[in-house]
Amino acid sequence: MKKVIAFTVTATLCLSTNSFAGYRPKLVISKKPSDYDFAGEEMKFRLYWTVFHVADSKSKVLRIDKNRLKLWGKVSTAGVASWFRKISDEGYSIWNEKTLCPEKTYLFQYEGHYKREKVYTYDLKKRVVKYEKIHPDSKKVQIKYIKIPFIPFEDIATAVYFFRRYGIFEVGKETVFPLFAGGKFQNVSFKVVDKRKIDTLFGEIEAFEVVPSNNLSPEGAFHRKGKVVFWFSADKRHLPLKIVAEVAIGSVSAVLVDAKGKGFDLRKEYEKKRKKSLFEKFITGDFGG
Repeated sequence: MKKVIAFTVTATLCLSTNSFAGYRPKLVISKKPSDYDFAGEEMKFRLYWTVFHVADSKSKVLRIDKNRLKLWGKVSTAGVASWFRKISDEGYSIWNEKTLCPEKTYLFQYEGHYKREKVYTYDLKKRVVKYEKIHPDSKKVQIKYIKIPFIPFEDIATAVYFFRRYGIFEVGKETVFPLFAGGKFQNVSFKVVDKRKIDTLFGEIEAFEVVPSNNLSPEGAFHRKGKVVFWFSADKRHLPLKIVAEVAIGSVSAVLVDAKGKGFDLRKEYEKKRKKSLFEKFITGDFGG
């Protein structure tokens, strides 16, 4: 951050209590959170716009110390999309498992001619968010301060991880918690609408179908215009197996293509299961139908 000090700084102070006047924080979470440890988890997704492969995404979770995790992720264009517009969004968040809040979130967006660095620093003692919007080319920094009305809360980078651990995974139930997104605090909800087996690259997996509220919409190349649906594995890991979002034209889907963590590797487990199935069919004479 030494270079940032030399940047031209434009500070916009927004410390009025009216910044969240009328907002009523709501927290509805599971009384029995998952004991799954995110540390060491790595996932890869393939993103499609209608039937076209347009981007790849990957995430990784690293443990910093006893209470803190670093949640890292990157999305970049692939396939036909890379011919028209190069996109590379990368970022990380430091999430405190004790306070259940993010401590810092950094985002770098490179989308065609658009380049921005965004840094969110959450000071829980002073109850304030410091939002820095950095312009890499002009070397200018815009700073904005927003009061924190309630603890715990999540931001767009930590919300899904929080839900995976503290969500109420029962059909018909809804999980609600405060979210900081778009420069303001609001309540976000995740409602479980179904539980069934779905086809994945790793075979059939039992999953919960979950619909989040409309305000869960990260910034990016595809602007959400309708409903978003998640499918999470019906085990303590609650892995995001598939995500489908309606956009201005058609829909965008993210499909899990690889996942591993402490004590599991979905791809290796599937290959082992597939080989065992083929062997059993061969032994019983059912091979080939």
